[in-house]
Amino acid sequence: MTHTTTPAQKIPTTERVIVENYPYGFKLRTTLFDYIEFDFKKGFRHCTQTINPKTDRPNNPKKSTYYNLMTRYYDEKGHIKTITHDFNGDESINRGCKFVFENFDLYTPEMIEYIYILILSSIKVTIKAQIIYCGSNFEELKPLFEPAINTITKALKEKTNEFDKIILPIEEINAKKVPNYNPFVVRQYVSTSQI
Repeated sequence: MTHTTTPAQKIPTTERVIVENYPYGFKLRTTLFDYIEFDFKKGFRHCTQTINPKTDRPNNPKKSTYYNLMTRYYDEKGHIKTITHDFNGDESINRGCKFVFENFDLYTPEMIEYIYILILSSIKVTIKAQIIYCGSNFEELKPLFEPAINTITKALKEKTNEFDKIILPIEEINAKKVPNYNPFVVRQYVSTSQI
């Protein structure tokens, strides 16, 4: 289940949590393993696996769909919950960067590299979408996105936590949108020679 509340106690993404005395059916209890699976090409997904108390063999793991970014935490009742973020659009990029900056220690260097590359790709998609769907001019957008791109490039080389410096100026970016621009207007031109 995805939550956007503030985590009570964060769990490192590499930690495999063992939950003893976990309910199994109506009467039985078992052991549950809770972990995050990471794939450099796909992202993060939450996984759980129980032991069948009748056979002492592991059941097949239950796996969520992949998300751009995920972490787990214990809520106030001690239950494990997840937080997910994506990087779709300028506001989402800013929120995700703030989250990673505050939780940098929960991720491995490989995960951090993946996140930086993902943000860089998302910035490129955001620029292209604003040009196509909002009528913005690339030369006007370029200086608004360049500081973030330069920060990511530097951070990838130095393997440092620079997520707090990847702040996109949303108001300035939105000001570059052409008012009442509609890319889906169909225009049909009829040659006067056909009339």
